[in-house]
Amino acid sequence: MRTSVVTLVVGLAALGCAKKPQSPAPVAPATAPSAEFDQKWSTLAQKDVDVFYVEDDQGEGLMGNVRRARHNQNVVASAPKPTDLLPASPSQEDIQLVIKQNLPGVKACFLRISREGEQRSGKAIVSFEIAAGGEVTGTKVDAPAFAGTSLPGCVSGMVSHWAFPKSQNGGLAISYPFVFVGG
Repeated sequence: MRTSVVTLVVGLAALGCAKKPQSPAPVAPATAPSAEFDQKWSTLAQKDVDVFYVEDDQGEGLMGNVRRARHNQNVVASAPKPTDLLPASPSQEDIQLVIKQNLPGVKACFLRISREGEQRSGKAIVSFEIAAGGEVTGTKVDAPAFAGTSLPGCVSGMVSHWAFPKSQNGGLAISYPFVFVGG
């Protein structure tokens, strides 16, 4: 089983938010994950998928010593394919590439709840379907540690705008684990 960790570290300046709050925000207690969520997480951990780590702007959370991916990698999108050459469904590599390209939007959601005073760390499972045209449908964010915050709705809104490569078949169900690390 291949395990790869992608950690995204983007400063607030890159997101256009250079100003930090003057006083430290109180840390809210994390909600205990449910048994159903833990089972889903374990099932995903056994698959050959990346776990995406998203840190707060301090970058010194629990993942402070983990090798980070360069955020300015030159990612080249594949050229459009003629309809008769479309794959049956997007490849795992194509799916992970689109997710990696869109991690700054997910991080913006996480930073927003930090600015609102909700500094938390926790796991989330983002599930959705990819239609034949590459659009996302049926987005669901399962994040018990972030219940009562705007994070699940914000991430769901971001994911619903992602565009994947076109394919011959639609209805490809996807689930990806995310770990949010706050200071």
